[in-house]
Amino acid sequence: MRVVGVDGCRGGWVAVVYDVGERKLHICTHTTMTEIIAEYDSASCVAVDMPIGLPEGEPRLCDIEARKVLGSRRSSVFPTPNRRLLETAISRNLDYAQTNEMSRELYAKGVSRQAFGIFPKIAEVDRLITPALQDKLIEIHPEVSFSALAGRPMTFRKSKPEGFDERRSYLAKDFETINFPSRQEARRIATPAQPDDLLDAIVAAWTAKRFAEGKAERLPQELRTDSRRLRMEIIY
Repeated sequence: MRVVGVDGCRGGWVAVVYDVGERKLHICTHTTMTEIIAEYDSASCVAVDMPIGLPEGEPRLCDIEARKVLGSRRSSVFPTPNRRLLETAISRNLDYAQTNEMSRELYAKGVSRQAFGIFPKIAEVDRLITPALQDKLIEIHPEVSFSALAGRPMTFRKSKPEGFDERRSYLAKDFETINFPSRQEARRIATPAQPDDLLDAIVAAWTAKRFAEGKAERLPQELRTDSRRLRMEIIY
């Protein structure tokens, strides 16, 4: 069985292919999500750290529940943008200030800079995803997956050396025979992705395996869908 974990990075996406039978990880980079869907068509599951299923009114319940699960790490869950706001910002090439102002006018709340920074990637996934494809291409949130892996939220920020080491240690325990790169090695083998991008993609592959084996859980437990019948859920 082969599963794939994907995380956005500078210049595109970093993908970690997990060959379960051979107990090997293969690291690849891609420029578009279209490439990923085509390249890994035969994979049992592709798990991506990007919102799937966008709100058009109230915030997504999965985001709310993920923040509750993560406690001190809750700020890592960015509010998922309204689809109308996303499409308008992309089509009109609005900058952050313009997008933030539009969001406040329409929805009485602003947009974080972090969320705005990934608008193009959210739109890229949203243009491609369908309810049928969602049975194999799933949304994950790395911090929720790491919390499930460790039995608790992570202590340190993932961008810090101690945060990298903390997450790496839990992955190494679960994958056992696989040697995980140091932070310096991760910079070299996953370029242009950052070291924490690589770990996020690896834990996405861990979650993909759980999903393929029928062991994964989801937030929320009750089914919620958007106007396109896409499930709004975070798998872990």
